[in-house]
Amino acid sequence: MVSKNGRLDFDVNAYTSSSVATNINFWTQDRQTARLIFKLTKDGVPLPLAAVTGKLVLVMADGSRFIRDVTIVDRVNGQAEYILSDKEIKHYGNVQAELNMYYTNDQSMSVHQFSFHISKSLIDQDIVPITEYYVDEFEALREKINALYDESIHTIEELRAKFEDLEKIETKQGAQSKVDAAFAAAKKYTNDYAETPAGALKMAKDLV
Repeated sequence: MVSKNGRLDFDVNAYTSSSVATNINFWTQDRQTARLIFKLTKDGVPLPLAAVTGKLVLVMADGSRFIRDVTIVDRVNGQAEYILSDKEIKHYGNVQAELNMYYTNDQSMSVHQFSFHISKSLIDQDIVPITEYYVDEFEALREKINALYDESIHTIEELRAKFEDLEKIETKQGAQSKVDAAFAAAKKYTNDYAETPAGALKMAKDLV
């Protein structure tokens, strides 16, 4: 893959300057080719990047703000990278950035702040970017919410189908009620129209 590489060597300690002004310059037409490469050390040796997530904060000249996951290229030798998105590269001007590391044991560390520049290409002279705010976690949260919503709708549909089936199936109590009603009706019919043994005997005596 062809790319413009902006290399950054950072030593993690408490004595380096608060922010490094680099001479890295990208252009607004560097779509999918503007790559920041990070090489991290601590006490002169590569910083291990096991069990860690890297976050890059980008504050553009127009106030737009992006927080993105960086790609860990080599966890043993402390190497990571980030390729600016099509949305980010169009925000020309000076960019303030910070690389942070978040460990699975709840520790976190600001590796370094730095700045670089994005120049406006001639073909983009009439294009004015819109202020944007983007955080990777927001997108992940939205995906989870959408997945839960879809799952809830599916569950509701399943429950509705089951209740429709239950309405068609006679319950044990309902069936017993119908049996009791039929028995009562049959008994009443017998009492009203059928002869009892005593009645039959009386009728026979009357015929003699």
